[in-house]
Amino acid sequence: MSNSTLIKQLATIGMVILTATTVAASTVQAAPATKTIRVMSVTDMDAASPQAAIWGKAPVTQVALQPAFPGHGSIVGTPITERMTAQAVRTGKQLYIRLAWSDRKANTAIDNTNKFADGAAVQFPVNGKSVTTPFMGDAINAVNVWHWRADGRTQNLLAKGFGTAMAVPSEGLQSASVRTDNGWAVVLTRPMKVSSDEGANLAGKGSIPIAFAAWDGENEERDGLKAVTLEWWQLRF
Repeated sequence: MSNSTLIKQLATIGMVILTATTVAASTVQAAPATKTIRVMSVTDMDAASPQAAIWGKAPVTQVALQPAFPGHGSIVGTPITERMTAQAVRTGKQLYIRLAWSDRKANTAIDNTNKFADGAAVQFPVNGKSVTTPFMGDAINAVNVWHWRADGRTQNLLAKGFGTAMAVPSEGLQSASVRTDNGWAVVLTRPMKVSSDEGANLAGKGSIPIAFAAWDGENEERDGLKAVTLEWWQLRF
C-alpha cells in the first residue's frame, strides 16, 4: 500500500470518528432538562396564605398545561387553561404549594347540571416513583391527589386509574385561596409525613414526582375535562 493511499484511509477513518463524536455530543445536548419545582426551606414563616410575604421570595416556575386524555366517552370539550405558576415552601414538617393561574370569571357554585366550580389539583405517586402513570395511576400504582375547588371544598383523594378516585380522611390537608386581578391563587398544605393509606409520604425524600391540573367552571369543566401536565415534574427538596 502506498503512503498516499494509507494517508487517505486514515483521513477517512478520522472523519468517521469525528462525525460520530459530533452526533453523540449533539444528542446529549438535545436531551430535555428535568422539569423541576424547587422547594424553598424556611423556619418560623407563615406560608398558609397565598398573599403571605414568603411567596414573594420563593422560586416561581411556569407550568404548561394541555387537555387531559378523555378517559371516558362522556368527556367532551376542550379545557381552556394553558398554564399556571407553581411555588413550594417547606417549613419544618409542613409543605406548602402555591398555584396561580388566569381565570376570567370566578365560578364558586356547583350543582352538577349547569354550574361547575373552578378548581386545581396536585398529584403525587403514592410509591414516590415516576414509573407510576400520571394519568390517575393504575391498578397497581396509586396516586394521591390534593384537590381544591372554588366552592370551598378541598379533598384528599387516592386513585388507581380513571374513574377510581376516592376521598380518604386527611385532617392535615388544608387550603386557602384568593381571587387575583386575573384569576386565582391557591395554597395547598399538608404535613410531609403521612401513612400510606392517607396518601404520599413526602418525608425523607430528596425529590418526588408531581403533576398539576386546573378546571375552569365557566367552560363547564369537571371530572376528566380538565387541563393537566401530561408528564411528571419533579418536586425537589
